[in-house]
Amino acid sequence: MATSLTGVGVVWALLSLAAALLCCSGFYLPFWIQGRLLGKVDAYFSSFRRCNYPRVTTQGVVEIVHECGRYSRFRDIPSVWWQASTVLVGAGSALSLLVAVTALAACCISYVVHTATARAAGCIQLLAALLVCGGIVVYPVGWDNREVRDCCGNESHVYKLGTCQLSWSAYLIGGAVLLLVLCFGMSFCAARGKSPAASFRF
Repeated sequence: MATSLTGVGVVWALLSLAAALLCCSGFYLPFWIQGRLLGKVDAYFSSFRRCNYPRVTTQGVVEIVHECGRYSRFRDIPSVWWQASTVLVGAGSALSLLVAVTALAACCISYVVHTATARAAGCIQLLAALLVCGGIVVYPVGWDNREVRDCCGNESHVYKLGTCQLSWSAYLIGGAVLLLVLCFGMSFCAARGKSPAASFRF
């Protein structure tokens, strides 16, 4: 199997894949925070998806929809801070996935990644971690919206969850950020050779 990665580079590629999977899963799954709707049903929220939410029927009756889904339109997301969080965490997840695919290709193909590109990939992973962290930091600013207060109580406010609690998708994202930062450090030792173009210089 031809590869320009070192032993550390192979571990870097595998950890990059793990980080991307954690990041993308944590971003997509709507289990960032958990509360109780009408004191009956567990409700979950992420920045752009939710599970078990109220809906007003054509007869004006409020019913609970027992399913997970995203908001119909981007502007339907109940807080501008959640919209910003969606963009930031989504962009970070996409960048982490791009680097993971490239790193895995380098395990099988020579010169997909060399010293300079490995470092650039590591910098992209650091950028992805910063974007995800930015999205996570702005997300709690939107905890004062009506949907969260319906599940977490009127005491929920900016950076205050009320009766709700963090759920497991939030921990997936936290683990992804730690792995991305670790991968950034490992990327400086990931490749064993220079680019093919550099080898022809005199």
